[in-house]
Amino acid sequence: MSRRPYEYLLSVGSNIEPALWIPRGLAFLKRRFDVRAVSPSYDVPAEGLTEQPAFVNLAVRLSTDLPPRPLRMACRTIEALCLRVRTEDRNAPRTLDLDVAYGAEPWTVAEGLPDPDLIRCGYVLVPCADIWPEALEPAAGLTLRALVEERFPDWAAEHLRPEDV
Repeated sequence: MSRRPYEYLLSVGSNIEPALWIPRGLAFLKRRFDVRAVSPSYDVPAEGLTEQPAFVNLAVRLSTDLPPRPLRMACRTIEALCLRVRTEDRNAPRTLDLDVAYGAEPWTVAEGLPDPDLIRCGYVLVPCADIWPEALEPAAGLTLRALVEERFPDWAAEHLRPEDV
């Protein structure tokens, strides 16, 4: 008997050849999961070590029978296939970053979801809200769209990539 599918939002980013690695990462995701939606992409200045290229960030909504931990492991495998090198510096440049940002099931809170960056960082929240605006962030008790309006009302207009306008 198969489990019913779980719905997730992934935060996707790259600042090393994003025009190459983001499409490859999306292709791997589409081969492995039921990708329901992909957000527009955004140009975002690097945090921390600012002498590096800006990031391209977006979000993916997908459905899978995997719970959060195995999904994270699958994302790490895809990152490795895209030559991602993990270092101690969480702000280091990368070919591809795939983070599980949100899970629709109430029990995913015990699995560390939603990711704290979902409500802290515009580059995670805004793309996620673009493709699942009615998703409810449990701690805030607000939809993702309401959180964008409250915390980052002008962020999208400032960072939307020209090809997505």
